[in-house]
Amino acid sequence: MKIAVVGGTGDCGQGFVKRWAIEHEIIVGSRRAEKAEESARAVTSLLKERGIDARIRGMENGRAIERSEIVVLSVPYKFIESMTSDLKKNYTDQIVISPVVPMARVEKHFEYTPPTQGSAALLVRDLLPSSVRLVAGFHTISYSAFQDMDREVEGDVLIAGDDPGAKEVVADLVRMVKDLRPLDCGPLEVAAQIEGLTPLLLNISRLNRIKNAGISVIEG
Repeated sequence: MKIAVVGGTGDCGQGFVKRWAIEHEIIVGSRRAEKAEESARAVTSLLKERGIDARIRGMENGRAIERSEIVVLSVPYKFIESMTSDLKKNYTDQIVISPVVPMARVEKHFEYTPPTQGSAALLVRDLLPSSVRLVAGFHTISYSAFQDMDREVEGDVLIAGDDPGAKEVVADLVRMVKDLRPLDCGPLEVAAQIEGLTPLLLNISRLNRIKNAGISVIEG
């Protein structure tokens, strides 16, 4: 599949690019095509040293979206409109993955600060064409660990969406990473419950000196 990672040059996006390029064609998106191309070459070279012949290209965000089957919105919340409504004409019927979390630091802790829609995912749904199939997911993984190919990333990836087929495609992408397990949390309306876990994990990490905190659901 062709997967566009918009914001793919940043820490968050690099994990998606590296992990999924093993099996899929990846398009790194950036506001500047030159920066995306440079990042694509660097990751291609890195993976080649590991014996992986990856198919990675770099493009301006709009072109990356147009040429993809899956789009990952790997950007901070403050850039969400520039990656959605400003590029609305570039979207058709792609599966769009939103790991976006609206949050703010208040004194010494983080708080969840959703828009009026209730979650970043619901805002994205309002900003994109109705033909797009949106899935919220990948909010509770450590991106510093995710982009380090020498590290095992364990835990559960919580996903929500209204299209069962799209959720299964995203679940398969989760399963590509050893020791990650996808868990279906229900419709997109519950995305706020998932997004709100990110600031909670950051608070837990800081107060308890836990590195790369994640979520694992266990049976009692």
